[in-house]
Amino acid sequence: MKYQQNWNNDVFYKDIEDAQILVDIEDLQKQSEAIGKHAEIFVDYLNAKPLRAWDDMVCEQLRTVYMALDITSPKLHNLSVFVHSVATIDSGNVTAKKLISIMQGLSADLGQAIAPVMVFLTRVDDSFIKQLYKQSFISAYQFKIDYGRQYSAHLLPVDQENLLTAMAQDGLHSWGNLYQELSSVLTADVDGETYGLAKLYNMNSDADRSIREQAWRGTQAAWAGRGETAAAIVNSLNGWRIQARKKRSTAKEYHYLDEAVRSGHISRKTLDAMMSATYKRRGVGHRALKAMQNHLKYDDMKPWDTSAPAPVKTETTYSFDEAIDLIAKCFAEFNPEMGEFAIMMAEKGWIDAEPTEARRTGAYCTSFSKPREPRVFMTFEGTMNNVTTLAHELGHAWHVWVMRDMHDVANEYPMTLAETASIFAENLVRDYLFNNAKTHDDKLTLAWNDASSAMVMLNNIPARYDFERNLVEGRINGFVTEGELVSHTQDAWAKWYEDSLTEYDQYFWATKLHFSISDLGFYNYPYLFGYLFSLGVYQLKDQMGEAFNAMYTGLLRDTGSMTAEQVVMKHLGKDIETEAFWNNSLDMVEKMISDFESLEVK
Repeated sequence: MKYQQNWNNDVFYKDIEDAQILVDIEDLQKQSEAIGKHAEIFVDYLNAKPLRAWDDMVCEQLRTVYMALDITSPKLHNLSVFVHSVATIDSGNVTAKKLISIMQGLSADLGQAIAPVMVFLTRVDDSFIKQLYKQSFISAYQFKIDYGRQYSAHLLPVDQENLLTAMAQDGLHSWGNLYQELSSVLTADVDGETYGLAKLYNMNSDADRSIREQAWRGTQAAWAGRGETAAAIVNSLNGWRIQARKKRSTAKEYHYLDEAVRSGHISRKTLDAMMSATYKRRGVGHRALKAMQNHLKYDDMKPWDTSAPAPVKTETTYSFDEAIDLIAKCFAEFNPEMGEFAIMMAEKGWIDAEPTEARRTGAYCTSFSKPREPRVFMTFEGTMNNVTTLAHELGHAWHVWVMRDMHDVANEYPMTLAETASIFAENLVRDYLFNNAKTHDDKLTLAWNDASSAMVMLNNIPARYDFERNLVEGRINGFVTEGELVSHTQDAWAKWYEDSLTEYDQYFWATKLHFSISDLGFYNYPYLFGYLFSLGVYQLKDQMGEAFNAMYTGLLRDTGSMTAEQVVMKHLGKDIETEAFWNNSLDMVEKMISDFESLEVK
């Protein structure tokens, strides 16, 4: 069967020039203004002494605001997803770029409109909240309200909250936009040809070591040439956050790690336990690199070797149709509905995978709100890596799908839990491929991916975490110079890689987009959380037998309505604030690396 490889989003808009887009933007502006007018009364309630008590009038005022929000938010989300989808497959589209800026402004406007209500609900007493929770219109928001109330000491007055939101548009977020623009124009030479950073990134996985080194050094040189600008970006982003946290620390200190774990819906104890357990087992990542070195037959390993492909003579390739059928088969062996879902995604045009000239690099899953429809983006070129990447993103899509009947707010799960379904799905396919591999090269390719993932998760991600801690600590005391950023990077890599590499990636702070994302800091640790947590869940698949699928589905459905600690305790009966939980998953990683080490070197 021939499946579609391009998105079909016609149910939302015909194209980026659809006149309905401007109509919807105007409607969204009006709707946000209306919500803001309805919410104005809550500013008065906040200023009252004592705060406004519960009664029928305030109940109806809250109902009006939340019912309007339930209409406006999905419409805003759908338009934003559509615009970003166009920018993804046509990175040079000027209309899409302009609309992205407009969407950011609309989101900020809606946030400011609803702010008085959100602040008010963090200030009222428990008896008010108890009465509120008896109302059906608020049921989907209960976790979000309860979670926000835990951080009520860090909320500013409404006018200050709105001032921060408004100024961030052309302040904080402009620095992130600057990084994006800079990364799109930087170039470097490889073998006498000039390439952009996206192409250089792909060259980092070239089988030719010389090409990889040239691409790596070219990228380093490109960013070193703009080192002062890159340093200004990360300093400005972190300087903004530091000042915002100072303002929020009047009643109680708001530590940067408190801010980091808040977005991940985890506790500081959980983060510390995970990082401590991983540090003690960092040598597993070193073993992965050493085994890769043995197969590559190199005297040492350099930064440009960490993304080297498996040294195979031939690698099995797949057409897109074959990949979909294979993934659907693997999914169906676990859950028939999951297999049917993979086919449906391809049949309906909910996957965009055809290699095209203007598309961006990478892979991701997103979703529209109403109707709840997931979308997957990647560039499929037939490799086994492409197959597992497609399975990974379809796992994300399955997570969306099993929650499609739930309120939008319940679908706002954190990054820490977002990787659960994706890595689980990837492992379903990887295990099948490994068990059915007919050649040594196929087994090596799959085991190589395991080793590469282990190295990234146990060494690279933690090094990013430690670098960012040093960056923030340094920025608290003043501007962190380019040289100091290089030094912090070297220190973090030395701590986690030790002598498994003979050279470190000293400009990683500049070359890695994650440090210049304006929305949040400490973007990286959730990847380690998701990797280890998903392995722990996957391990239970055979142990629990037929009972597993119901537990797994229930776990996924709770990811937006509980903290990570609550989700794990409810469904697994385990405590993730202890190192024992993480060591169980790390044991699985070590088993993977032992299997990789046992493969014959040819």
